[in-house]
Amino acid sequence: MVYRRQPDSFAEMSDISKPLRVLLPQHFHIPRLEVRALQTAADGTRKYLFGLSDGETIESVLIPERDHRTLCVSSQVGCAQNCRFCLTATSSLRRNLTQGEILAQIRDIRRDLAAPPQLTNLVFMGMGEPLANLDNLLGALEIITDSDVGLGFANKRVTVSTAGLVPQMLEFGRRCRASLAVSLNAADNDTRSRLMPINRRYPLEVLLEACRSYPLPPGRRVTFEYILIQGITTHWKMRAGWCGCFSPSAAKST
Repeated sequence: MVYRRQPDSFAEMSDISKPLRVLLPQHFHIPRLEVRALQTAADGTRKYLFGLSDGETIESVLIPERDHRTLCVSSQVGCAQNCRFCLTATSSLRRNLTQGEILAQIRDIRRDLAAPPQLTNLVFMGMGEPLANLDNLLGALEIITDSDVGLGFANKRVTVSTAGLVPQMLEFGRRCRASLAVSLNAADNDTRSRLMPINRRYPLEVLLEACRSYPLPPGRRVTFEYILIQGITTHWKMRAGWCGCFSPSAAKST
């Protein structure tokens, strides 16, 4: 299997017939991402700079946990959301990643690990807004969570982060069982609009109503992400429901 056994060519696939092994390379290929640079931090975190076939580059970050590894995956080259605290915002959106380029980050880094099974968690919080590349994201997630011929990740261990694209959020919830995280970063519209221009289109009232109506699997929650920026997002007291995890069913009952 391409995703489990990690072959570099169809000739290595001894479990299929020889005529098919000859035919497949005439129509398909198994690409690898080019590692342009690899940085390792003192805590073991690895940042990969991958080169794509058209010369563009993306980053993926492997984060060590106590007993497993988490991979931060990119979904676009650049980003159009222009969040003021994000380095990717300094470069405009160049293009969406293909389904194959999304999958290749996970497949290639898994092969690079001494103990591949330790990579158990994925977070789509790398370069780009994942829900702005929804079709390719969903196609990749089907293979990522396929336990038969895909990568075999559990849905609850795959988290997709969004700046708050409300229509895409709800479509994502209807079509996928992976976890959702919302990048919040402010408790009032003025501050959030200054930090995240998407808030002008989908202000907090609209965003939180979408979270309340989000179709969650039983026992799952929407997670809120919050960056503390001195003098901007640190001057107010946290209130229940704004940070951490959010359960729509609990919110409706309070």
